[in-house]
Amino acid sequence: MIDEKLDYRWQKIKNGKPFLAIMNLEISKNDNQNEIIEEYDGKGWGGMGNFVSIPAKDEPGKAHFRNWRKAVIKGLEFVFSKTDTKWTVKIKKVEGLIATDTNPTIVGYAAILAFCRQTNLELDFDTSRKIEDFTFKSWEVKNSDIKIPNFTDLKYEDDDFNE
Repeated sequence: MIDEKLDYRWQKIKNGKPFLAIMNLEISKNDNQNEIIEEYDGKGWGGMGNFVSIPAKDEPGKAHFRNWRKAVIKGLEFVFSKTDTKWTVKIKKVEGLIATDTNPTIVGYAAILAFCRQTNLELDFDTSRKIEDFTFKSWEVKNSDIKIPNFTDLKYEDDDFNE
């Protein structure tokens, strides 16, 4: 069951380009290590212009969400590197508007913001500004819908579809 009170919605328009992601994370402290548990139960592709959400498993022949999944993990790994506390994060829901308002960088950035909000982690101003600028420029990147963001180095990695 998803606690809707934990929904974090990031939505902006900058330079005429839309940015949107909705994230639901359950976060708790962990005594030993950082842990990410993917508990997606979304409905997947709902048609152009409709909200889509990451399903538990991608279905053959339908839109896949592997890049969104990887971007959420990259975002969480980034914030893990900014704190000495160890965390367990259950990713319950990720929603957006595929190919129009939401790309992997936006999803990863929303994961960072959702984590910071729930844990009261404050990134330094310079880091916050650089990551935000990186996200706002994501629509300018060729094939932005398949590029995996690296928030530490502020660059993109290609997805290896052979995994």
